[in-house]
This record gives sequence, C-alpha cells and structure tokens, in this order.
Amino acid sequence: MKKEYFELRIFICFIITLLYVNYTVWASKDEEVEVVKVVPEKVLGGFEVRIVNDHTNERLELTETLGQALSYIKEYSMHHDDLVAFDLNTGAKVASSGEGVGVIHAGYID
Repeated sequence: MKKEYFELRIFICFIITLLYVNYTVWASKDEEVEVVKVVPEKVLGGFEVRIVNDHTNERLELTETLGQALSYIKEYSMHHDDLVAFDLNTGAKVASSGEGVGVIHAGYID
C-alpha cells in the first residue's frame, strides 16, 4: 500500500513540474520581444594618408578629396618620405611622398 502512494506522489510531482514548465514558457511569451535594428555598413569614401615603413603602418589623416590628401603629403613630406595616400573606395595607392610629392599612382599596393 505504501508503494502505491509513493508512486502516486512521484507521478503528481511529475505532473506539477510539467505544468510549471508549460506555465513559465507561456508567461514568457507575453513579454515584449526585443527588436534589434540592423544598420547597413557605412562605406567609407575619400582618401587616407598613412605612414608606411618597416616600423609602422599607421593612419595619419582621412580626407574627403585627393587634393586634400596631396596637400597633407606636401606639407609633411620634408619630414617623411614614407607617406602614402590610398583611395578608400578602391584601395588603390594614389600618391606618396617617397617617389616625389604628389606623385599619382595607377596600381594597387601590396
């Protein structure tokens, strides 16, 4: 007789646990779902002037136009012969101080 009651108590506990789990799942569905906005990646435009040598490869300046990048290179070329301007749209090397101030390049740098 005791064994039957023991099994009945286990069965009742099992049913209560199932009901509790179902209730918590149902109750959590009513909560407001957090909406995450996906922002499209912003495409950089313009030009970037970097100092590129054996010790560093660092961005020094971002400019909107090639003329501004060339002016930056011209201004600092007496102190550095390792300034390079890149077109951010294409990744192409467009100017450098090491091969003459404001020299325009057609290819890509490796």
